[in-house]
Amino acid sequence: QLADAAAQLAGAGGTTSLLDNLRNAIGIDDLDVTTDEKGGTAVSAGKYLNDRTYVTIQKGDKPGSGKATIDLDVGKGVKLRGEANDAGEAKGGVFYEREY
Repeated sequence: QLADAAAQLAGAGGTTSLLDNLRNAIGIDDLDVTTDEKGGTAVSAGKYLNDRTYVTIQKGDKPGSGKATIDLDVGKGVKLRGEANDAGEAKGGVFYEREY
């Protein structure tokens, strides 16, 4: 990912990343494969529904590791977040985020 970013900043053109090619082919904005400190693996996909709404779906390799998250930007750095996991539990929160 770092090499792709450096190439784009240098004006070298498109990406060669398999994940970026797959992301573009299936029409999502983000596609990530992550591992945790215990060696567990998870895949997540995210999509902007509009300028203010972002949805993420994540599924890990262990039972009960799936979750869906929705972020709603309400303005001035304030975001509302709702999350539900595949065990039926849900939670929500309010966040403040500032870019500088």
